[in-house]
Amino acid sequence: MSDDNLIVSPHSIVTCFGMAYAGARGNTEKEIADVLCFNYPQAGFHTVLKALNDELNSRPDVDLRIANGCCGRDGLLYEQAYLDTLSECYSAAIEYLDFAGDPEGSRQTINQWVKDNTAGYIDELLPPDCIDDLTYLVLANTVYFMADWLHQFKPEYTLPALFTRLDDSQVTAQFMRGETAMPYFEGDGFKAMTMPYKGEQVSMVLILPDEGLYGDFEDALSVAGLDTIVDNLSRTYITFRIPKFGFYSDFDLSETLRDMGIVDAFNGGAADFSGMDGTDDGVPWIDQVAHKAYIMIDEYGTMAFAGTGMEMTLGVHPSFRAVRPFIFIIMDNPTGTILFMGRILDPSAQ
Repeated sequence: MSDDNLIVSPHSIVTCFGMAYAGARGNTEKEIADVLCFNYPQAGFHTVLKALNDELNSRPDVDLRIANGCCGRDGLLYEQAYLDTLSECYSAAIEYLDFAGDPEGSRQTINQWVKDNTAGYIDELLPPDCIDDLTYLVLANTVYFMADWLHQFKPEYTLPALFTRLDDSQVTAQFMRGETAMPYFEGDGFKAMTMPYKGEQVSMVLILPDEGLYGDFEDALSVAGLDTIVDNLSRTYITFRIPKFGFYSDFDLSETLRDMGIVDAFNGGAADFSGMDGTDDGVPWIDQVAHKAYIMIDEYGTMAFAGTGMEMTLGVHPSFRAVRPFIFIIMDNPTGTILFMGRILDPSAQ
């Protein structure tokens, strides 16, 4: 288990994949549906997701904004039915970019869109060199969230205290303190509480496993288990101490999604996105899924932002990564004379 802090936006990932799902067919479509619990076949799925996003975007008292984007390769034709689904259900009208002639400019355009839609907090979502002359399509989603606590903390009560990490080492953190009636539940091996935001339609659920049980609890936590915890929360007068925090998480989700069972979508020759181009020929396929998220909580509320970017490709360039022992040769090209040759077994050695 990693010792790093972690934040992801499941809804951002799901919505981005919803746009890819609209063009998936056959086993590719089924694998995406099975892993992400989408409808299979697709009838009605995209209109339902649109209705959900419309509802989330209209939440009163919190600032919650979900945005979608689609960038196609200049000069290519895409199935009109697919473009209509993106436009009507995701508000993502296609923008054509010169992936082949200006890959870095295209990447910067997409990253700027993500940055603009997350108040500047999600920067450089797509990493350098991820766009090239074989890029077919880029799908993107952002989630922007800012909200005030229903019960705000008094800054003068925020004081330093020790936080014990998984390895039993301790660090000093700034702890916000309060006491009031909150939804609360004590279960087998954990405690849980909810901190509602203004309007009480959105809340932060905090789950505190008993000392020494964190790893087992996290490994066993499921959607059904979370539902059970939430269903058992009841209003209780409690005192609480919560550390202030703020951090980023950054992922390429490709391997994780493969391990979960979305296999064909990432494999050239097996992928079926014929709903995008009208041809079941194994291309395009998903090359990478970049995800980046940020959260910060303080005495007044929460800021959280996320971006998901999916890059689809028509092929793979050869790759040379000298990450293991290799041989080098310095040669005079016209004559073929070898001037120097050798090997590198440890590049850190002097």
